[in-house]
Amino acid sequence: MPTSVYKEARVCECGYTTNNTGNWSAHKKRCKLVKSDKDALVEQMKQQLADKDRQLADTQEQLAAKDEQIKEKDGQIKELIQVAKKPRTVNNNTTNKYVVEQHINVFGNESIEHISPAEIQALLADPANAVPQFIKLKHRRAPGGVNHNLRIPNQKRAIYQVVVAGEGEDKEWENKSKGDVLEQLYDDNSGYLECEADEDTRVGSRFLDHQDKVKLSAGGEDGGRRYKEQLDKIHSVVTNM
Repeated sequence: MPTSVYKEARVCECGYTTNNTGNWSAHKKRCKLVKSDKDALVEQMKQQLADKDRQLADTQEQLAAKDEQIKEKDGQIKELIQVAKKPRTVNNNTTNKYVVEQHINVFGNESIEHISPAEIQALLADPANAVPQFIKLKHRRAPGGVNHNLRIPNQKRAIYQVVVAGEGEDKEWENKSKGDVLEQLYDDNSGYLECEADEDTRVGSRFLDHQDKVKLSAGGEDGGRRYKEQLDKIHSVVTNM
């Protein structure tokens, strides 16, 4: 095959077609739609600059996000320092927010006289929600707010506050980790409901079966899914108390 002929015809963007090398070379020089090597290099450089601009913008956005995180952490540290500096006792003239009214029960020693046996049995009929709803009834409906001994001071932090015995007869709020409080809430309240469940009845049997599964989950079965679901539901109840 002659060297002046391409194996396959060349097609220009303008529609011109040829397989002759000389004709194609001449066409490229006069056709405005054919980009020169210089034009192609300019386009390539423009694209590279645009890519670098996008990378720079992404980097600046990431730095701004990190600055915001650092600022938030600095605020949390300052808050913790302020909390640590605040006194936990009162004098004759002042009362700070950590001191609790004497009628409030210490966390873990709540009153449940306001919850009827019928309500307990109704809770047992819904095993997946029985423990969280029992906690809700116990803390929200207690007369005079005697069981208002649990709160979340800051939704952004994994810290709960519970009422504990202070010096003498005083009571005060104490910071505790979210995980520790949720586990105590589940253990204490699920244990009480288990005592109220009669395994000889359908309702009691279903509740106790569910509790057995949750306990196995707490030990690692099912990856801890059931147990975590219970703690999440309790956290939701506490958040809305």
